[in-house]
Amino acid sequence: MSHYYRKNTDRRRSRREKIGFYAALSICLIAVCMAVYSTYNTMTRGSSAKLTTTSGDALEVVQPVTGVPGTIPMPTIGKPATSPDELVLPTGVSDEATAPALTEGVTLATQPDALQTMLAADLSLHYPVKGGNVLRQFSKECVYNKTLNVWKPHPAVDFACELGEEVTAMTGGEVTKVYEDKLLGNTVEITVNNVTVCCSGLGRVDVKQGDRVEDGEKLGDAGTVPCEASDKNHIHVSVLVNGTAADPLSFIGNNE
Repeated sequence: MSHYYRKNTDRRRSRREKIGFYAALSICLIAVCMAVYSTYNTMTRGSSAKLTTTSGDALEVVQPVTGVPGTIPMPTIGKPATSPDELVLPTGVSDEATAPALTEGVTLATQPDALQTMLAADLSLHYPVKGGNVLRQFSKECVYNKTLNVWKPHPAVDFACELGEEVTAMTGGEVTKVYEDKLLGNTVEITVNNVTVCCSGLGRVDVKQGDRVEDGEKLGDAGTVPCEASDKNHIHVSVLVNGTAADPLSFIGNNE
């Protein structure tokens, strides 16, 4: 009986010791967790304090500038050209659709030089067709050409007219070239001093190279401009001052 009582007592003592051990272990783990949390909390508060201290400077950097009007870029097909001679295809268009943007050797007047280019020529032009309705204006920026399916500058002015309508010289001078261009159609070039006026998109041509024409004299009849065939019927007029393309409309009626 004494042996049995001693055995039960040993078992209860062993159980109490195990319970005490696990209780102590739990307390230690809780203490460690609290210490870790306290350290993390202290570090977080320190970082927040630093951010709060420098937030004034950060706001000065990222605050938007007021008083400057914002602009919304116009959606384009493909990327813009980086130079007047570069044609940019829309996505999915093959290289076979490309065509030269400008006649070889011709440059576009940049904005600062446009006035100088105009003043460099003592020139007054008249409308080449009746009505003088402008279908497309001069543009040194890239515009979309529906016929060629490309973006390219338009260094000329398109004057709307009827097929077969009479086309007259915009200025007097010498006919220096008469030729057929695969993109612009039949073209007549009239040169006076340092200026060349090119009239393209003719059908029948009534003058030849070497002729001298007067202002308003008939050059021929309106035909088509192959590279702009998707537009309404028109003639394509460009002006070169010392080889630089200038806006023909800038010279119309100068001396009137």
